Amino acid sequence: MRETDIKRIFAHHLLKKETTEVVFFEYAFHFGRRRADAISVEDGMVIGYEIKSAFDRIDRLEEQLKSYAQLFDYVYVICDSKHIGAIRKITPERVGIYQCAPSGLSRLRKAKQIKNFDIITTLDAMPMDHLRRDFKIRGKSKLEICTKISKSKQRKEIKTTFRNYIIHKYGAQTAHLKNEISETLTLDDVYSLSLPPNRLGT
Repeated sequence: MRETDIKRIFAHHLLKKETTEVVFFEYAFHFGRRRADAISVEDGMVIGYEIKSAFDRIDRLEEQLKSYAQLFDYVYVICDSKHIGAIRKITPERVGIYQCAPSGLSRLRKAKQIKNFDIITTLDAMPMDHLRRDFKIRGKSKLEICTKISKSKQRKEIKTTFRNYIIHKYGAQTAHLKNEISETLTLDDVYSLSLPPNRLGT
């Protein structure tokens, strides 16, 4: 399956769930060096998803998942059946696995919560003005601000702030699409889930 087909099936699956608060594609993190293919929020937990279509290579997957584990509460790989055997072997047990086929989506392994997240990576995943406002800390650069916050705030507070930021940033557009959803998602719907909220409708 192609990546766009996997995204369409997976987004439809998430939007149909009552517990889904956020669905968003192509979320940049890890100082701009990584891009999560998809993120969601369910029951207040932020989940990162790496998609592997039938046409993708998986030789970089281990390194990609290490970055995901520094930020997200749960991590999943969503893949075409072509890669199932290899992905089962190279992914840690705490990483969940979904298999996507034209007939639908099936969860092969449930993810385990990741608690040893990286504080600086988590802070960097939020914009600088948000960090200044929420933590009341000033600095000339984002790295300086992130470093000051990491030394003065509790890990739990930082993680909670990140979760709340994601819900506040993307929750409204997700709720709108959930209200509009039909039996299928269009490619336009998928595209809208990769646009920042302030760009929708432009």
